[in-house]
Amino acid sequence: MSLGPKSFAPFLATALVVWPIMAYIGAQGFTGSVGVAALIGLAYVRVRRVEIYAAAGLAFATWVVISTFWAPEAQGFLTGDLLEGSFSLDIPGVRFGLTALAGLGVLVAVGLTRPGGADLSLKVILAAAIVQFIGVIVTALFMPQILEAMAPRSDPVTEMPQNLMRNANAFALLLPFLLAWIWFRGEAEYWPFVSIAVGVLAVGAFAQTGTQTALTGAAFMLICMGIVKLMPKNGFKLIFTSLAFYVVAAPALVGWGVTQLRLAGLPLPKSFFSRTHSWELVGTKIGQAPIIGHGPEASHTWRDTFGDHPAWLDDAAARYGDAYAWEVYPVIPIHPHNMPLQVWAETGMVGALLAAAFLFLVGWRLKPPTQWSPIARYGGAGLVGVCVAITSFAYSMWNEAFWASVILAAAIILLQARHDGPVKE
Repeated sequence: MSLGPKSFAPFLATALVVWPIMAYIGAQGFTGSVGVAALIGLAYVRVRRVEIYAAAGLAFATWVVISTFWAPEAQGFLTGDLLEGSFSLDIPGVRFGLTALAGLGVLVAVGLTRPGGADLSLKVILAAAIVQFIGVIVTALFMPQILEAMAPRSDPVTEMPQNLMRNANAFALLLPFLLAWIWFRGEAEYWPFVSIAVGVLAVGAFAQTGTQTALTGAAFMLICMGIVKLMPKNGFKLIFTSLAFYVVAAPALVGWGVTQLRLAGLPLPKSFFSRTHSWELVGTKIGQAPIIGHGPEASHTWRDTFGDHPAWLDDAAARYGDAYAWEVYPVIPIHPHNMPLQVWAETGMVGALLAAAFLFLVGWRLKPPTQWSPIARYGGAGLVGVCVAITSFAYSMWNEAFWASVILAAAIILLQARHDGPVKE
């Protein structure tokens, strides 16, 4: 017996049921969820042709895998022992490529959903989003008590606060869908006010939790939603074309932005101040291998501290004191915390141009916003805005768990669009 295409929707809903749990424990489980969903999706996917934007995305992923071979920390593809539970795939380019391929399979499978064929699945997904929203609010209200309760199992100073911030960032990916669904819930006039209240509470929780990335994501979410509102024909084209330009021009744009911040003399949080110098050092590294880059996760080997740059150290000590702590603090803490710059530094101009081509082609392939249902239209635009913030200030480009969460969030939007069916302009 063959299953209908709409049958994949329950599997996506099942993956979302565990989203709040995965997000709360640090988001690492999202990769497995996408992998399992992709394997199930093979039963539904029948590839008849490869769209040009998909070809560009696969070309970028392939280049990432190729560039792994000249990365300074390249090791064997497989390490550890499966029987001992230490087995792992330690090549970041390969992990990223496999996640991209699995994500493409999930999105293709979701894209086969028939109009009206996912009502129950979307309700389950919505319930999962509401559960995580409640969890984020509770975390913000009782953060000291939570840290104290988890202290025996997780470091209450570094590890657990980071997990709580990752939890907030993960919820930020679901926030656009949740707000759009509530806003367009029905014809009653009070639903938009409920949506606004949820948004305000979420922003307050982000601030209380201390995740500046999620706060910035909320702002970018509203900007992208505003673009599709003001540009109902070409909103998606503008958004994705701008992102493609951002990737291509990242070294110049970020360098210019850092210069303007310093000239303005604005007080900056310590973390953001340190990142401005991190981006400056990454710019230098880009110039050393501008065409092919240094290889994925090469930034792990860049060990400069502020003590190696006396002028930066003096500036940090003058602003914040504690000169010794700054002297030994790494300028690039593990990775640049800006994905477009990291793409340039580690995969070079080739990688940057392929990534930009993918974004550009996606923007011009998508149907105009007016042909998407309101929930999918604004939810999708808002999701892009949140991703812009996270990719600009948070995770490593090769954090496959983050990209897996983005894939699942995008699959929700696509499922909603397919469920609602095409909208006549």
